[in-house]
Amino acid sequence: MNNFNKISEAIKYIDENLNDTLSVELIAEHFAFSPYYFHRLFTAVVGKSLIAYVRDRRVAYACKMLNETDRKVLDIALDCGFDSAQSFSRAFKSITGMSPTEYRSRNTAPNIIPAAELVKRFTNRLKGGILMNPNMIKKNKIILAGVSGGGNETAEIWKRFMKLDNENPLINKASDDGYEVRILDSATGNERVFVGCEIKENTEAQTDRGVYEILEIPSSEYASFDVYVENGYESENDAMSEWLDSNEKGYVKNLLEGRPYCVEHYDARFNGNNAESVVEIWLPVKREN
Repeated sequence: MNNFNKISEAIKYIDENLNDTLSVELIAEHFAFSPYYFHRLFTAVVGKSLIAYVRDRRVAYACKMLNETDRKVLDIALDCGFDSAQSFSRAFKSITGMSPTEYRSRNTAPNIIPAAELVKRFTNRLKGGILMNPNMIKKNKIILAGVSGGGNETAEIWKRFMKLDNENPLINKASDDGYEVRILDSATGNERVFVGCEIKENTEAQTDRGVYEILEIPSSEYASFDVYVENGYESENDAMSEWLDSNEKGYVKNLLEGRPYCVEHYDARFNGNNAESVVEIWLPVKREN
């Protein structure tokens, strides 16, 4: 997977260049990403921001130098990419809970996981085609105009929507992004699929004629999973259930009128079945009382 491999290479690159300037913009440019997309993907894969990851790796290697050499703290700080002893000490204490001098006096050998091993661990966060470390996002109410049908008719529903949109273009689209909402009736086990686009307000002239169906999704917090289309969707339900069962912040499913649902969001990153095509799956969540 092209983009995921680039993140793996970026992890190795960071370890090899810890004493250099390492910003989101510079590394994104080096690996031919937009800064926004690189930071989003890096955070999803690694589980922390680039800035936090770089800081943690610099402090880890500083611990190694403090333990194995008698070099001055300032020299170690500069070699690990910090611009002053003060900034180094603040970062060091925030991570280890002690000053560099105190750490050295304890003669404790750090356990630094090699970049290659980290890559393996991060790769394991990819289950099938879905990244197991979601972004947490909040969305206001979304109004969708589209068509719906049974859960086993998804491809046909998309064809009907695209035909309808071509023949009767929506007059008040909020964007060109596509949405697929899957709503489960737990009592019967039947699934309803709604396909459409977001509109700014109810397009009354068209809906009055019965051209489009309208679905309103209330505001919610979502766990947003990136799915790499080339690797398939087979694991998505199991992966999201696994995350719900194990997340440390107590998130549980948020329901739509008492029914479980999820939202597939197709933005500019979706490009058919090629290696870089990504779909977001939004799992609505709330904190358990």
